[in-house]
Amino acid sequence: MSGIAYERGTPFLLARLGSLAARSWTAFLADRGITQNQYAVMVVLREQGPLGQRRLAELAAMDARNIVAVLDSLTEAGLAERRPHATDRRRRVVTLTPSGTRLIDTAAQAAAEGQNAFLRSLSPTERDRLNDLLQRLYNAHVHA
Repeated sequence: MSGIAYERGTPFLLARLGSLAARSWTAFLADRGITQNQYAVMVVLREQGPLGQRRLAELAAMDARNIVAVLDSLTEAGLAERRPHATDRRRRVVTLTPSGTRLIDTAAQAAAEGQNAFLRSLSPTERDRLNDLLQRLYNAHVHA
């Protein structure tokens, strides 16, 4: 194995791979004309269906005050829309438009293909194991 010892250390490797993955992910989203926050909101709406803004912010792990700008941009782009709540006219429900649904579906498919390319040097079993280990580390540090 070549390289300086710290270049083989777990923190260094995680940081470098994280940087490579983040750069790739940001470019991937930019190619589709969306941001990370817009993607997160759209994924939640695709998985959960129409939601109130507060609940949508919770599920997308965003501050409720910050989601307004994200929703404004998605609405202006024709990817989402706000509708009056069926029983409470003071509330608004957010839903994906057909264009938003198409975009998130094609983006999700392309993201899966990109993930496969990024992890191509690992077998499916190794990929599963890596994900399990990273999830365990993440949970230990985030939920500690």
